[in-house]
Amino acid sequence: MFFNLKKNENYILIQKLIKILGFFPKNTKFLKEVFVYSFSAKKGNLNQNYSISFQRLEFLGDAVLNSIISHFLCEKLPEKKEGELTQIRSKIVCRRNLNEIFKKLTLTDIFFNKPVISDNILGNTLEALIGFIYLEIGYQGCKDFVHKKILQTHVNITKLQNEIFSYKVWIIEWSQKNKFLINFKTFREGEKKNKNIIIYLSEFTVSECGIQTEGRGTSKKKSEEMAAKAAYFLVQKQCSKNTS
Repeated sequence: MFFNLKKNENYILIQKLIKILGFFPKNTKFLKEVFVYSFSAKKGNLNQNYSISFQRLEFLGDAVLNSIISHFLCEKLPEKKEGELTQIRSKIVCRRNLNEIFKKLTLTDIFFNKPVISDNILGNTLEALIGFIYLEIGYQGCKDFVHKKILQTHVNITKLQNEIFSYKVWIIEWSQKNKFLINFKTFREGEKKNKNIIIYLSEFTVSECGIQTEGRGTSKKKSEEMAAKAAYFLVQKQCSKNTS
């Protein structure tokens, strides 16, 4: 991390962080202690000396971020129902999106001085940083940061509403809307040789319209999502035929 760099490099990166945060942190000692990373070359785990404090900040940041975004969406989309708001919020705070926002905020160069083993640590770090900001300048200051640096700059609500967050959720809602009976079956198919990775197979059927798909993944969730994704494209293909 930047705290282990030479003094002049340290100063430059700290100034970059201050520019991104919009304020000078009072508790720099705590900031240094929590955001010092020591990754295992194989597992990518946090140094145990700092992981508890980091996880607590991540927990706090996650709760604060969800609160701020929930309030923002209620004001921005007064016509939306609870379920729709929940889906949009989930798209904003999903790990993939938070990972990308972390990169766009150019925080990677500040917090990491070696390649990141897993992108997910980026989203986790962003949540922990939001937790730190909340402790430093309170809810309103944290809210201003999230609005200015994240929502106004890196979140397109219109685009998000049109994105499919989960193919499984989409196919279930589609079937309910059309009063179709659907069936999901997931099996443990086997393991990849010499890797101890379990492979799951999911089968998905909609008997009324002859849709039958399958998907594979390293978890039940992933295999079901792959099967649902295949079903989604079949539905879209059928719809295009009917309208042509």
